[in-house]
Amino acid sequence: MSSAFSHGQTRRPPARPALRPGAVGKLPRVLLLLLCLAYILPGFVGRDPWRSDGLGFVLMWQMAQGRADWFDPVLYGVALHGSWLTHWLGAGSIQLLGGWIGPVLASRLPFMAALAASMWLTWSAAFHFARQDAAQPVPPAFGPPIAATDYARAIADGVLLTLLATLGLLGRGHEASTQVLQLVAVSAVLYGLSLYPRRPWKSAAVLAAAQTGLALTAAGWFVVLLGAVLAALLWPDVRRARGAALLAVAAGWCSGLAAEAVMGWPLRGQWPGLHTLGDFFRLGLWFTWPSWPLAAWGLWRWRESLRAWHLLPSAALALLALLSALTLGNNDKVFLLALPPLSILAGFALPVMRRAGLAAIDWFAVLFFSLLALGVWVMWLSMLVGWPPRPAANIARLAPGFTLHLDPLAVAVALLATAAWTAIVLWRTGRHRHPLWKGMVLSAGGVTLVWVLVGTLWMPVLNYASTYRQVGEDVARVVRSTDALSMHAAPACLQPSGIDLTTQALIGYWSRLDFAAAPAARCGYALGARPPQPAAHWRLLWHGGRPGERDEPLFLCQRLVPPAP
Repeated sequence: MSSAFSHGQTRRPPARPALRPGAVGKLPRVLLLLLCLAYILPGFVGRDPWRSDGLGFVLMWQMAQGRADWFDPVLYGVALHGSWLTHWLGAGSIQLLGGWIGPVLASRLPFMAALAASMWLTWSAAFHFARQDAAQPVPPAFGPPIAATDYARAIADGVLLTLLATLGLLGRGHEASTQVLQLVAVSAVLYGLSLYPRRPWKSAAVLAAAQTGLALTAAGWFVVLLGAVLAALLWPDVRRARGAALLAVAAGWCSGLAAEAVMGWPLRGQWPGLHTLGDFFRLGLWFTWPSWPLAAWGLWRWRESLRAWHLLPSAALALLALLSALTLGNNDKVFLLALPPLSILAGFALPVMRRAGLAAIDWFAVLFFSLLALGVWVMWLSMLVGWPPRPAANIARLAPGFTLHLDPLAVAVALLATAAWTAIVLWRTGRHRHPLWKGMVLSAGGVTLVWVLVGTLWMPVLNYASTYRQVGEDVARVVRSTDALSMHAAPACLQPSGIDLTTQALIGYWSRLDFAAAPAARCGYALGARPPQPAAHWRLLWHGGRPGERDEPLFLCQRLVPPAP
């Protein structure tokens, strides 16, 4: 056995936990699966494409319709180079399932599966890391020893609950975007590394596949740097499994360089200054909460065993992702890649935490998420009946014209989630045994509760303020009615005037009208944030916009003077 693994197995750090058999109690699988399902569905289901993911969706839809090339996609004359894998998965799913469930939901199914796969891979990686000899607890002086499998399962459950409780996963993890695929690839890298001491060739195959997937998401230079990290991790053991180690490292370098040559995600930035470092800490502290304090505590308590295999890979990947985010200007999309390794490190803090620390986390979770849930219910009641009046006035100002209609299914789901939260709080505060994962149940359950409440009770008003559906339908209606009376045959395309590509894409999808690919196109209509010039050549037909963008109106104009041939 090489030094990379034997070091952690021969030296027993003082922080190795001494646990009772009740600490490895099993979290019921059905409850864990229901929690994951309740976490995944809101945000993906029940909303239209918004600006955050609208451009990618429209490109997938056009690719599925055969209106955009799969290898060199162009949208309204703009080449969109980037993640091939993201667009292929979404477009393929639309082709297969779009006719049954609609193109919007069909485009999101692969990314829902990717988020679920990331959860499973992170759980599995934590399970195999926890089975390392250096990670095992001190055998009890009296009574039967704790089974290694039971201990590893308890650690993995705590890791998964920590991942679900991390705030940064909520928004970025529920988009049909490249970042979700990169998240599952990083989770797969951790899984491959967790297998390496026992199954080097299977580990190498997983690592090669994960790095290839990362390369197909345009993470070229990140894959190259990841290959360097893997080389540093696996080099001490290269004599025992030389072929597997070289395969894992070579796959990263080759695929990363190839992807960078074709697409590119260059990891090039300026040396961070003090202002950038301040933003880095402000963003990172909330984005990775509560993983980062637990991970820091775990590393401190296991500090004499930092080179052990159950800690070293996760620490290296977390450091790589955090430094990459800093170099790329505190990009929260790259911060997302730090969440699986930080969650694993946080999981190993659970068996070495004092009971007072876990109690503090629990009380914070109970108070914070209960107040948030109460706020969501009060706002919903205000939208429904107008009481309390102040929240209703604020909503009317932010989303003018919105009227909430009672949705029995949404209310039933929200009531069920609230009842489940109440049961979790009562169970956690009762006199029960203390399994390792118990300290993260309230945090994960609280985040999921608020997410479900927002995704059911608040989703109608959020979707009303964020969708371009009504704008697109209004534009299409006006253009159709005007075309029926038009005396000249100018094409019914839209000339953009001061609006970005995302706005064009979403309005184009809902209106089923194309925007001009060139400024000099002979379009019969113009749509934009300002009327086109010269004003004498155009007639205003309609003006409006999203309720959430009252300060950014849109103007639809008809061309009066036929364009020159």
